[in-house]
Amino acid sequence: MRKAFLYLIIFSFAVSGLYSIDLIPVNGFDDKSIYSSPAILASLEDKKVPFGFELKGYADMDMINFISNPAPVLADAANYLKDYLLEKDDQYLYDNYDAIKEIFQFDAQFPVLYEDITENSYFIRDYLANRFEMIGAGNRARAVSNALTSSLGIFPEDTSSLVDGELDFSLRLYGGEISNGFAWNIGMGIVYDGSPSILNSVSYKNHEYGSDLYFTLGGDLGYGTYIGDNFAIGVSFSPDFIFRSTIPGSALMSSRLSGKFLELLGGNTFDFGLSLNLNLGFMIDAGEAKILIDFRNLPSMQMYWYFDANDILDGFKFHEDENIYFVPPDASIGVVWNHDSWCIKGEISNIADQLIWKTMIPSYNFDILSVPKFSIGYSIIEDMIISLGYEYRKVVLGFGYKGLNVEFSTRVDRIGFGVALGYEF
Repeated sequence: MRKAFLYLIIFSFAVSGLYSIDLIPVNGFDDKSIYSSPAILASLEDKKVPFGFELKGYADMDMINFISNPAPVLADAANYLKDYLLEKDDQYLYDNYDAIKEIFQFDAQFPVLYEDITENSYFIRDYLANRFEMIGAGNRARAVSNALTSSLGIFPEDTSSLVDGELDFSLRLYGGEISNGFAWNIGMGIVYDGSPSILNSVSYKNHEYGSDLYFTLGGDLGYGTYIGDNFAIGVSFSPDFIFRSTIPGSALMSSRLSGKFLELLGGNTFDFGLSLNLNLGFMIDAGEAKILIDFRNLPSMQMYWYFDANDILDGFKFHEDENIYFVPPDASIGVVWNHDSWCIKGEISNIADQLIWKTMIPSYNFDILSVPKFSIGYSIIEDMIISLGYEYRKVVLGFGYKGLNVEFSTRVDRIGFGVALGYEF
């Protein structure tokens, strides 16, 4: 029912950091990330974490400015709306008069419908060319918001050239243990995975996509062991229970412009699901240097049951999603080198999974900047580490002291800021 677009949603879900499994050699071998390179378990010392938490957040400047004052941020989108309608022919403006009027429903001076097609188009174009600039930046922003829900399909699927506006945050609570190559982890997480653009309006049939709010409850099991003196193999299994609510871009827009928080939830869909993930890894241990070869998401699949607001009113009906969704498998090669106070980590990954997406969805754009990941860490004193790294278009500056970890990040392709704070007791 929602197959094509949910493939894309699941892909973004996988790389958003919810599971923190694609970032292994970069962010360190903590209680969660080791499960995407499970062979490393064979070489790790025993460790027990009764309780830990990790809080992350990121926002780009368009989102920060949108929250503060949305009108200036939507100026380019308003001009796009005006130009889009001005370029349409007389017949289009006549046939779609009602939908166009709905976009400008707040303005009593929008032209009435004229029976003569030429006369009708003349007054609409005059309105767009002259009156549009007089209604004010706030009303132009309202027109953009109305256009998002219009049946005219005005904005393209990729609206990043008009406005960005990404917001992400997550909170993870966990505990686990590593002992003799065995590892387990159990935890819960709350994640808001924002769409990359405020104007996101992708829909499929009766489902509109946007930003996703997740609640997860699950765990991980892993085991790594040496086969010979310098070669190790490892496997990990991660089941999760997922509750997800999707917030359409139109709901986010109208909620901010009206100042009514409840509008965020009005048109949402709600999903309950199960996620299963399997990883297989190999390690060549050369002492100070370790080479990691991993095969991830073998497989990774998710199953859902869903309902919306109308189903609640009709007696809380659940619908079984007939599809089984998956994150495409991926292969990676990484290296970890420890020497004195230095630790260098690097990885090449997300090639195979992107090629699979490219095959399935020809419009998908391969992201070469998401392939390399690396970091350089230095121990200033015992238990105190600073690091600098790169991953998924982000430069990350980190600081760690005993159980405390702090990170600051920014993207290389847009202005934005991220902060992460974690502590293990």
